[in-house]
Amino acid sequence: MKKESIVNPKYKSKDRSLLYKYYAGFSDQFVLDTLGYSDLNKMTVLDPWNGSGTTTRVASQLGAKKIVGLDINPVMIIISAAGLLNHVGFNKIKLSETNRLTKNNIKNDPLGLWFTDTSIKNIRNVELEVREEVIGNSDFNKQNYLAKQSGTFNLIVSNKLLAFYYLVFFETVKKLTYQFKSSNPTWIKVSKNEDEKIKVSRREFEKLFLKELDNKESILRHTPEKKTQQIVLDTADSRKLPLDDNSIDVVITSPPYCTRIDYAIATRIELAFLGINEKDDFNNLRKNMIGTTKITADSKALFSKYSPTAKVFMKTVYEHPSKASKSYYYKQFLQYFNGIIESISEISRVSKKNAKVIIVVQDTYYKNVYLDIEKIFEEIFNRFDWQVYMKEDFIKNQTMVSLNNKIKNYREMSKPRESVLIFERMKNNGSK
Repeated sequence: MKKESIVNPKYKSKDRSLLYKYYAGFSDQFVLDTLGYSDLNKMTVLDPWNGSGTTTRVASQLGAKKIVGLDINPVMIIISAAGLLNHVGFNKIKLSETNRLTKNNIKNDPLGLWFTDTSIKNIRNVELEVREEVIGNSDFNKQNYLAKQSGTFNLIVSNKLLAFYYLVFFETVKKLTYQFKSSNPTWIKVSKNEDEKIKVSRREFEKLFLKELDNKESILRHTPEKKTQQIVLDTADSRKLPLDDNSIDVVITSPPYCTRIDYAIATRIELAFLGINEKDDFNNLRKNMIGTTKITADSKALFSKYSPTAKVFMKTVYEHPSKASKSYYYKQFLQYFNGIIESISEISRVSKKNAKVIIVVQDTYYKNVYLDIEKIFEEIFNRFDWQVYMKEDFIKNQTMVSLNNKIKNYREMSKPRESVLIFERMKNNGSK
């Protein structure tokens, strides 16, 4: 059975029913409408760029047989896990103000970019108390207390209640660091000196944390029941999916935008809360994300084989007279297209013969040069033996790009186009 129409995927950031507001997401209603016509109780659903978990959450509400949500960013995996909690599984813990750490234990804590040592100690003591209350384990190493280092990450993802509490921690810490936000909503600054760092007492932090917990619990109380039991959430690179060949019935996703959004910086504070430091782990994550603003290495121009439209666009960028077009921006676009091609190859590998792939993409400009992302994705999918059987365009009023005033130096402001592409194929898989 095929759909007859496509609902606007537009994400409404002012929707008060959302546990987490994610600038790069699509709406619950879009997933409900797109998947609701299918026999999901017999299907395995995949989102290789799962983000805040809209796909996994809504597919679970619809009772999909199995759901796989993958994302390279560990923060988004925890947020996705939190979204799978049913209200019946919620339990509000009582804080007893037990101090497990001293200032000597929190040296080199990643939160030190924004908070004083005393404040970090207060925040971490609340975190450890919550962890002990939820998972019932008080045995931890004071020199190895961070979630990422202590092996707690997998416990958080597998325990929806603990993931829910970590979502509350993320939101609380982000609100405390509001002063470090910039004009770019996805860019977070750091303190320049000790005087700029935030001071928060244990009692103040607990008060803010519990207030945020009550807000999230009130939203959770009104969320639909999640039914699917077999759900896999994991950190994974879309270019190397940890899945068997021919194992997926439906893919519904939105790839990273080609608009130079630094997805790692956007979650910089949450990553620090998990213990991911700025030097090695954080920089590696930034470099490995599709669409990264970091130039990693010289790459082969895969796009010339897979997309004529991308080939023309890249030639125009290379020859553009603006500063750094050839030395930086050409390479950045090259990395993006290579990552997308490798990801589509993997999506093709894991998808069954009669699978459907639903992709939401957004066009953009480089200076005055139009980038027709919809056409490029269609051409790349065609190279892997997929064909569009349905598509529809929607105009967006504002995006991250429209916030950049410098863009007006090159072109008149135009409203971006968001496109939904639904692919099917007759062959099993394999590229030409």
